[in-house]
Amino acid sequence: MDKKELLRKINDIKEEIKNLKNSLNNLNRDKEFWFSKKELLKKDLASLISNIKKLKSSSDSFNQEVNKLRNERDKYNNEVGKLINEIKNLENERKELLKKSKLKVNPDKIKQEIDKLNYRIETEALTFDQENKLMKKIKDLKKIYNENSEIKNLFDKINSVDRQIKEFKNKSDIAHENLKQIFISNREDINQFKEISKKIQEKRKEQQDAFDKFIEYKNKFLETNNKLKDKLNGLNLLQQQINRLEEVIRKNRELQKLKKLEEREKLVEEKLRIKKKLTKDDLIMLQQ
Repeated sequence: MDKKELLRKINDIKEEIKNLKNSLNNLNRDKEFWFSKKELLKKDLASLISNIKKLKSSSDSFNQEVNKLRNERDKYNNEVGKLINEIKNLENERKELLKKSKLKVNPDKIKQEIDKLNYRIETEALTFDQENKLMKKIKDLKKIYNENSEIKNLFDKINSVDRQIKEFKNKSDIAHENLKQIFISNREDINQFKEISKKIQEKRKEQQDAFDKFIEYKNKFLETNNKLKDKLNGLNLLQQQINRLEEVIRKNRELQKLKKLEEREKLVEEKLRIKKKLTKDDLIMLQQ
């Protein structure tokens, strides 16, 4: 390959190197842009996560209280359900006993009547005959009352269970109302938690997209940089060839110059030998 062709190839490679450097600068700019965006999104994401952690801390307390109240409410409701079944069984048992005893009145009413009659005897100015009648009536009522003690006990059980049902219903209602108040008071935090969670998902997607873009341009940058290195190495090899070629040309020129000098020396020597007149150039050469 001659020098002209080598120089043409060097110029072509230099043009390619110029274009590759421009591409490399553009790719580096794009690469750094997406890296900066990724880092900025990373900071935004960290800030959102910090905020949601604070909300989560209060949310954990909120959830604990909610679970406590729900369990409490459910526990009382379950108890009410059990007691309702129990009172149904007791009512059925009461009906059967009333059928057998022919008793049509609640034993508690008999007891109330006995207490009322005793109160009359103690507080009213009754005749002897009136008092005897009342005493007889009390005796008859006591007999009925005592004969139906089983029914009395059953009525007591029913009343006791009924009181428990009311008590548990009241406690369940209180727990449910407290639950409603907690949800009302924490509605803003709950909505904020949902909103920040949504933003975190969006920021994570944006960050991943920015990271993917950064990797894409980084790989293109590395690929172009490797091409540039190859071209620079190629340019260096061609430059070495040029240098070697120029060295050969220089040495050839020196050899030609030396050869001409030797020929002229021989010519001058011949002139001296035959005593021929020397020219100005001959004298200058002899002085060298």
